[in-house]
Amino acid sequence: MHAPTTLITSPTPLAEWELQIQIQQALSNKLTGQIQVTFLNNRTESILVQHGIVRNLYIRNHRVPDTNWEAPLERFGRGTLAVEPLSARALLFRKVFIEEITLPQTQPSGTNQLKVMFSLAEHNPNPTLFHIRWGKAEGFVLVAGGHISIHHALLITPSGTEEGNLALEHISTWEEARCNVTVHRGDIKNQAWLELHLNILFEWYCQNILNHYKQLTGVIMVRSILQSLSVLAEPRGWNISTLDQQLKDASLFPNAAKAGNTYKEILSIIRSRIEPIIGSSLTNSLVKQSIEPTRGVYKTIEETFGLIEDAQ
Repeated sequence: MHAPTTLITSPTPLAEWELQIQIQQALSNKLTGQIQVTFLNNRTESILVQHGIVRNLYIRNHRVPDTNWEAPLERFGRGTLAVEPLSARALLFRKVFIEEITLPQTQPSGTNQLKVMFSLAEHNPNPTLFHIRWGKAEGFVLVAGGHISIHHALLITPSGTEEGNLALEHISTWEEARCNVTVHRGDIKNQAWLELHLNILFEWYCQNILNHYKQLTGVIMVRSILQSLSVLAEPRGWNISTLDQQLKDASLFPNAAKAGNTYKEILSIIRSRIEPIIGSSLTNSLVKQSIEPTRGVYKTIEETFGLIEDAQ
């Protein structure tokens, strides 16, 4: 479980220089989370930060290519400030919320109905992102759909943040009987959703390829690949984890093109580690078998970004 999240707010508008000092302090403290300034003209600046580095910058729901967070302060002046520590995975989901032009309607629900909702979403062709709010907690569940067995869950409570299967279990059995659920249905209408599609495909392909490779060579050979990727991760700015021999990524990319190129590079590195061990022919067969179930919009995205070399 991650440490408790503490939302820092200034309900009284701050001057430009005061905002700069507060934001710079959060960055110096290696914040991972969201910083939001609401200016007196009701415009908002959202700054998404990973380990103290600004990864994405928004004015209202528009992603700004330049991550110079001081420029909007100079332009719009005074405003209120909110600094919210969040996990990197939560920020991936927040990007979807920020970029939605029209937010879906929130519906009341029983907590005991959530598991059924998640199960039904598995049959959707596109991913579904559930945002669940109780009086004392907040949850996020991403269901990949498209016959892809990928789920991501986050549960934020006063005592901390849980991720993964444990969070999914606790969301479905949370102590409060009633909740409000907002269902975000994925397509490729904005960069955030496109990046989530790519993230799902990347993790799924890695899972399939490494599982097939493990069957042929054993867990030690898979562990060797994951260790080599971990060594490369920090200098290249990848936010990957290799827990339980599963490769997962929660990087915040400037755009979908950068996400696609990074995932293509990592998949190519995995292939380059496998091929000398089992040979070119068997590697081609293994990769083809790993991506064959891809269909629908996921197939279109895989082909558009060319995630797998020689996939045809």
